[in-house]
Amino acid sequence: WFTTNTPLIIGHRGASATAPENTLAAFAQAVALGADGVELDVQLSADGWPVVCHDFRVDRVTNGTGLVTQMTVAQLHALDAG
Repeated sequence: WFTTNTPLIIGHRGASATAPENTLAAFAQAVALGADGVELDVQLSADGWPVVCHDFRVDRVTNGTGLVTQMTVAQLHALDAG
């Protein structure tokens, strides 16, 4: 599998200390800060779209409530993640 001579720096959920976790802003900030890559979690929405969200519920990271898997991608797009 993948090997390197030096350790890699991986931004967990992006640079979640400086931007909302698992957002494009957090991923871009992680790269700007020198990360070699980012780690993210993917789930499927109710209508089968891949969605980047660590938690099973959207409650902690958005202004909404509910399970990612029980919401359509349109409902998820309407939420504010910061």
